[in-house]
Order: sequence, then structure tokens, then C-alpha cells
Amino acid sequence: MPTVSVVIPCFNQGNFVDEAVDSVLAQSFDDYEIIIVNDGSTDGHTNRLLQNYPKERARVLTTANQGLAAARNNGIAAAQGTYILPLDADDRILPGYLAKAVTELDKDPAVGIVYCRAALFGAVETAWNLPEYSLERMLVDNIIFCSAFFRRADWMAVGGYDPGMVYGWEDYEFWLSLIERGCRVVMLPETFFLYRVASDSMVRSKEKWQKVEMFKRIYLRHQQLFASHIEVWLDALLETRDRYYTSRLYVDCGHGISDRSSVGRKIDLGTRKIIFDLTDFQEKTAVRFDPVDTQAVVEIIRIAAIFRDGQVQELTPYATQSNALYREKSTLYFDTKDPQCFLPELNDGLLSNITRLVVELRFIALAEQALEHIVAHQKKVLQKQQDERLSEKILQGGKKIINSLITSPKNRKR
Repeated sequence: MPTVSVVIPCFNQGNFVDEAVDSVLAQSFDDYEIIIVNDGSTDGHTNRLLQNYPKERARVLTTANQGLAAARNNGIAAAQGTYILPLDADDRILPGYLAKAVTELDKDPAVGIVYCRAALFGAVETAWNLPEYSLERMLVDNIIFCSAFFRRADWMAVGGYDPGMVYGWEDYEFWLSLIERGCRVVMLPETFFLYRVASDSMVRSKEKWQKVEMFKRIYLRHQQLFASHIEVWLDALLETRDRYYTSRLYVDCGHGISDRSSVGRKIDLGTRKIIFDLTDFQEKTAVRFDPVDTQAVVEIIRIAAIFRDGQVQELTPYATQSNALYREKSTLYFDTKDPQCFLPELNDGLLSNITRLVVELRFIALAEQALEHIVAHQKKVLQKQQDERLSEKILQGGKKIINSLITSPKNRKR
């Protein structure tokens, strides 16, 4: 019997599943099995790949489509490992995760959840800045991603993942079940998990009513846990929650610019690359790039257009037109909450064949800190202007003195 069972649900993700499996095969800890659950995929490529999957240590369980929660349950039911690691087919883990997690689980039977620090990759590349674990934070929002280790015995004790979580958050409900059972949580200090942000992640995000339905179900299943910590929710109601920022590419398809005709990406101060997928937009005539929806100081490092045939055209960051208050080389100072950048190099002919737009940038400051940077920049510019005017006055004054000496009667006589 293996120590760890890595369970990989897969629905139409044949393009990525090899990356997920390879990331497990690269682990230094080698006492594991891999179970891929083909959850009723309808994609021909995925089904052909998984029909006779060639990777070592991996076996495929094929089922009718039942959703993510059921797929994980089906894989764990077939698993033989003492510890379980769920891994979505489009995500990856880094070397060392299995070894470090197993060490924590082995040394303390009270530990029931082990996870790590994480990073985002794909359409957005940045560190995923999750807060340190606490029960109080966990009751307000899920701060443990789906790929954390747990004991198969605990999974059996709580009845597994809830298939009724049809709109997502099944991992949040499951973690609360384990925590309610008394399982201790350990967060490893290293980054071992990579979460893929797909080009259509914003499109697939849950509607508000779906979130309400899922949280209501979570609350009803854990009423006692929430009731015994009601002060957490009272504090949350009395304090303003930190907001997140969005970078957005507006695409004019002949009907003007609007949020409905745009691609959005959640970003933070550490975001370095943003990829916008344009394949779903037809008859594109113009684009507008809004780096963020707040005041900002941002450096535009690189903009690249990727065409249908795979060719890449580098745009000139310096050619970007914007509503920035100041521009210092490639650094833009926006004092508005609606920063806008225009890309005049992308004409109609080019836009029709573009499938993706890649922007590499560096956010130097956001919101109030950006305004502080702008004020400091203004002071610097004013001081420079004053110094230049003073130098000019001194120069002009010196010229007048020299001219007066030259033209004085005494000097002329000599």
C-alpha cells in the first residue's frame, strides 16, 4: 500500500494532464500512486489520451460525468494510500511537496490538513499571497486551496466531499468538515503548488446567486461551528474588506467599448505578466488596455501580440498613448482611478488575426501609495524646474555684468 495517493480529476483537460502527472513524477518522495479520474470527458483528445495512459505509476478510473466533488470521491474510494493529495488536471506541484507534507503528517496524528505557499501561472503570473491560517480567517473565506494533503481515514469519517456543492467551493466545505472534526492545520513555508489561471477564468467565475446558494449550504452543514464563532462575522461586518484590483482589456468589435466586450484579470502589486485571450472576439477594430482600476504608478516593460499562426509581434511600449498625468520613459503615473492605455500600432488588419495579447509590466504603487508617488514626483519636477530657472537667472545675470563691464566708458577708454 502506498503512503500517498494523488487523485487527479480530469474533465476535458487532456492538454494539461501530462504536466500535472509529470509534476508528481518529479517528486523526491517515491512512495505514491497516481489515480486519474476521467469524469465523463466529451473531448476526443482527452479520451484517447486516457484510454491507454502511458505514464508510470498512473492508472485511470473512467466514470460518467458527476462533477468535481464526486470525481474526487470516486478517485479516493479507489485509492490505497494513507494520505490523499487532490490535484486538478491543469495545476502542478513542485518537487519537495510530498516529502515535506508526509513528514508533518507522520510526526503528529493530530495534523489533518497540510498545505503550502502557492503561485499563479498561465494567464496571470504572480505569487498567490494567501494569509497565514487561522480558524477566524477560515470562517470568513476559504484560505486553503484544493491541493492540500489529508488523511484518507478523515475523509471517510466526514463522508467525503459534498456532491451537492454543484457551483464549486466543495473544497471549502470539506476543509471545514475536517476542522470541525478537530484536525489541526499546518502550512508549509515553501511554495510547492502552482495554480493555473486560464484565459477564461473570469468568464467562468460564479454568479452572485450561485455564491449565495453555496455559502448557504456550507452554513447549514456547519451551523454549530459558525454559531460558536459569530464574533468573527460581526467583526467582518464592521470592517471594510480589502478589495482586489482588476486589469482589463477592452475590445471594440464595432459597437464601442463596454465591460461586456472585455477580458478582465485579477491582479495585485506583485503581478508581472498578464495574458488576454482574444479568440472569442470577432471583427475587432480597436483595443484599450486598462492596467488597473485605481490610481497607479506602473512600468510597461513589454507588449506582444500573438497571431493565429503562432508568430509574435513586439509592440513599442513607448508608443503607448495614455491618460497618465506624467510619463517618465516607460513608467506611467496615473492620478485617476480609470487608467487607460491605447495601442495605436494595432490597426484593423492586425487585430483580425490576433489571438492573444501579452503585457509584461511592473506595478510600482497602487491606490493611495500611487498618489504619494505622484506627489513626490511633482515635487521633484518642480524642484528641477526651479533649479533650472535659478541657473538661467544666474547665467543671464552674469551676462549682464560682463556686458556692463565691456560697455562702461572706463573700459572703452582703455
